Amino acid sequence: MVPRALEAGVTLCTGSAPADRIWYVRQGSIALFREASEERGAGVPWAIRKVGQLVGEECLVQGEYEDTAVTLGATTVCAASRETFQSWIEQVGPSASQAVMILVIKARCTEAPRPAASEGRSVLRVARWLADESRGGAAPQIPRHVVAGLLGMLPETFSRALARLSASGAITVTRKEIRVIDARALLAIAGA
Repeated sequence: MVPRALEAGVTLCTGSAPADRIWYVRQGSIALFREASEERGAGVPWAIRKVGQLVGEECLVQGEYEDTAVTLGATTVCAASRETFQSWIEQVGPSASQAVMILVIKARCTEAPRPAASEGRSVLRVARWLADESRGGAAPQIPRHVVAGLLGMLPETFSRALARLSASGAITVTRKEIRVIDARALLAIAGA
């Protein structure tokens, strides 16, 4: 698995395509879009894979990818074919196999589904997302339409929620950055 630097917007795999590769996220982040699910709609982002996580892990157990995976910025991944990965697991033994399966289970089974529009007000959902994801006061550099999809809302609704949070004094918003300026106010709005 040799590291490979990718720029924003690179598609690693497409839903329903033959699954033959697995990626490890070494730097950056990757959005997963679910295209086949009527529940979520076509091309809606439903998860983000971050540093230390796998993408395309379903290739170990099935023949097709479930999601379309797209880089969200400068990203470094390490890729291996299914055969190479399985050969490596066989060589290093049961402990490696167990570690990989834990990563797969963690990625596939512990992720909460995208919230429905009825699950809380948009301002509340955006405040909770910012409280969970902001590091050093700055929100992650993820395109706003992706975050909106993850939160189960339209990009316009996400923008209105940001405007309300900004008006409350909890955050500042520019074209390039969302910054938490009053964590206590944000947590109060988030209900934490």
